[in-house]
Amino acid sequence: FFFEFVVSEMTCLEKATAMNPKFSSSPFLDGAAPGEADRKAFIDLIGKDNINLWRWVKHLVSYTAEERAALPTLQKDGKPEARSIVILDINPWDAATDLGAMERAIRNTEINGLHWGASNLIPVADGISKLQIHLTIQDSLVSADNIEEAVTGQEEYVQSMDIVAWNKV
Repeated sequence: FFFEFVVSEMTCLEKATAMNPKFSSSPFLDGAAPGEADRKAFIDLIGKDNINLWRWVKHLVSYTAEERAALPTLQKDGKPEARSIVILDINPWDAATDLGAMERAIRNTEINGLHWGASNLIPVADGISKLQIHLTIQDSLVSADNIEEAVTGQEEYVQSMDIVAWNKV
């Protein structure tokens, strides 16, 4: 049974890979709207009676690319990789600091195992706001020091940083 599932999965992947270039110029196989070719391809890839699988695919694609990248991976022993969700408060130098540029500079910092998430601006006082940003990290790859160096390294924009929450998932 397991071997059949793997072979079937490989066949499905090969079919999906072969179909992928067809969608570069059109959202559907039959053009601008779904047609018979789309229905047949869907049934061939997902199956006519696999409602739960379809629901899973639909749910998974509703996640943003960042959220999908932050999904847990498995270690070699088959256990999920330890992850944490972190919320940071990032304080600018003053009200004249461009918070959009500050956020872009921070998000452009790439650390293996760190995935930037949602953010918002929180008013502090006298026209000054701070940036609150969520991130997901792989515990084995990213430490608090790594995060602090990445954020406070944006010296042009960042005065200080506080860790508001750190939750293991």
